[in-house]
Amino acid sequence: MTQGLTLALLSLLLYGIWGFSFKLLSIKEIQGEWAVSLIMLFGAAISALIALARAEAFPLEKIGGNIPWLVLVAVSGAVGNIFLIKAMSFPGLSSGVVLAVSGAYPLVAALLAYFILGEQLGLTQALGAAAIVLGVGLLMFK
Repeated sequence: MTQGLTLALLSLLLYGIWGFSFKLLSIKEIQGEWAVSLIMLFGAAISALIALARAEAFPLEKIGGNIPWLVLVAVSGAVGNIFLIKAMSFPGLSSGVVLAVSGAYPLVAALLAYFILGEQLGLTQALGAAAIVLGVGLLMFK
């Protein structure tokens, strides 16, 4: 549990740096599809190097039947990042609002898991989802 929480907190920190970096790139007028392409290419190279360093076996037998899901992940991630970097470049729209709205994606993931995978949402999770909706709503009003 402690190691998992530590990894989650490190993920939080790195995603915060990642979001700030997207805003920094947009300020420097580095935005759009090419910026996202380079970012994802560098990310893929870094991930592959980490997997090689950890001597992880390439999961070829698992990939074959899951190509449509891999394509869905790649397309939604790439297009989502393009929309994110374009939203960051809009004048008058703060990076905090953009990141908070896009950062509410666990709500979408939870709802998809509920409706498609049949995962259960308890009272606590439902209240958390409502808090996300309320929080995003509050960010939209000045």
